[in-house]
Amino acid sequence: MKIGIDARVLLGRKTGDRTYTWNLVRALARAGSGHEFVLYFDGEPDQHIRVALRGILLRVADRPRGYMWTVRALPRLAHEDQLDLLHVQYLTPFAAPCPVVSTVQDITFRLFPQWFTWRDRTVMGLFMPGALRRTKAVIVPSQATADAIVSEYRYPRERLFVTPYAPGEEFRSLPTESAIKQTRHDLRLPDRYMLYVGNLQPRKNAVRLIRAFAKAREIGGFPERLVLAGQFAWKCTREQALLEESQAAGHTLHLGYVEDAALPALYAGATAFLFPTLYEGFGLPVLEAMAMGTPVLTSDISALPEVAGDAALLVAPTDEAAIADGISRLASDRQLRQHLSSAGRRRTARFSWEQAAHQTLQAYEIAAKAPH
Repeated sequence: MKIGIDARVLLGRKTGDRTYTWNLVRALARAGSGHEFVLYFDGEPDQHIRVALRGILLRVADRPRGYMWTVRALPRLAHEDQLDLLHVQYLTPFAAPCPVVSTVQDITFRLFPQWFTWRDRTVMGLFMPGALRRTKAVIVPSQATADAIVSEYRYPRERLFVTPYAPGEEFRSLPTESAIKQTRHDLRLPDRYMLYVGNLQPRKNAVRLIRAFAKAREIGGFPERLVLAGQFAWKCTREQALLEESQAAGHTLHLGYVEDAALPALYAGATAFLFPTLYEGFGLPVLEAMAMGTPVLTSDISALPEVAGDAALLVAPTDEAAIADGISRLASDRQLRQHLSSAGRRRTARFSWEQAAHQTLQAYEIAAKAPH
């Protein structure tokens, strides 16, 4: 088959969507499936992308921008290239010359619309139901996301393919002590810290995390500071104000966006990784931290128990006292940290992009045979 993939997210900074596309495309290229892949962009890929994806056809159509690119440019490219299948994320073209498969990371915009901007709520609310009707298969990262799509959209369960993600290649080996030390120097990190990685928006629960950390640190007197790696996204007024206050008090350090290359050492140098978010379709940072041997505290809801299993400390994300108690336990209990570190590394061995590529190819083949 000739399979086209909407790869626009590769042109942006690291996000869950970008990480997924980057690792999946490279795994598909290695799979030796006999299929031909074409990647579509709305701007020129840089040399790093071109080198890493050598052997895969890259096509660029830089107009129009935004959702209209999906509506107009993508169907035209699919027609010109005579695709047998088109793979997108979330929203699909109104009309395509071939079957369409869509990846949906989560549907938080439907479950918790208050966390999103008016524009995002409107676009996703208007176009997502039709997009799902037009897909022949939907790829999701977790059973939690699959259940939510069935419940909210009555989408046929037999057309949902649960395809868990995995840490990228950069997380396959532990950083050296010198790499950790260099990262600590480059990012001006404290000697001891607990870490959060992800953008800052209401779903990420940063306000409760910062408050819980300050409470745990005040009571326990441990030296760690809370380091947050991630850029402000939307609706972050409370997070910004609290961060300024907490940084002034010496409890936290906000790094902003951190480049991919620094992440393994950043994780590995942390006493613990804290990720008590309010909802995740998967929660890849949990696996990234585990791969680096970092003990993890995360939420006991949505997809996070699926990802973490029994290899993390699970807490109720709306319970600030429970988050604080978990942080205190990680700070004071070395044996607990060692147990979670070992269990986490064993847990990550269950996930691989090779397996994700194999499951994705199965979804492609079934979708291609569906009536168009």
